Amino acid sequence: MLDLTRSQPPAWMQFECTRDVRWHEIEAMVQRHQAEIAARYDLLVAVLRAGAPVASLIGRNTGLPIDYLVCNRRNPQPHFLDGEARAPRGRRILLVDDVCGSGWTFERAAGYCREMGNTVGTFSVYRCLGPGMYQPDFSMEMTADTYLRWPWEYQSETEMPQDRQQMAA
Repeated sequence: MLDLTRSQPPAWMQFECTRDVRWHEIEAMVQRHQAEIAARYDLLVAVLRAGAPVASLIGRNTGLPIDYLVCNRRNPQPHFLDGEARAPRGRRILLVDDVCGSGWTFERAAGYCREMGNTVGTFSVYRCLGPGMYQPDFSMEMTADTYLRWPWEYQSETEMPQDRQQMAA
């Protein structure tokens, strides 16, 4: 279990390289798991902000509805955008975020959702490998020294670096 009182990521999280994540990688991961997700869950909960594009992609592929949760180091008390009165209860929720570093966000958000009587699973495109790391139900491994730059961080497609294969051609 993580220390949820910490406001900073673990000291071992040092980035030595950057990797540009492509939409087709995210799409392929979602497609690999879409049948299981649709069978096990009835609601996607995007952890804002970066979980929203991923949850949208999962929703498009599964037909599941999406709700939105705020939980980050600046806003450490999880809360749904529509307020607690309209928060889901008794649902089978899949919490969605872009990456799982230490697992701090997932631990807090999942605990909050469970307190409301929900069953909770977790999905991140990538998870960092490191000592005592949280492991989402759905994710791909990434070394902790790699900073991930997501496709939604670019202003336009033309800003994205060319694939190495395209550059060699």
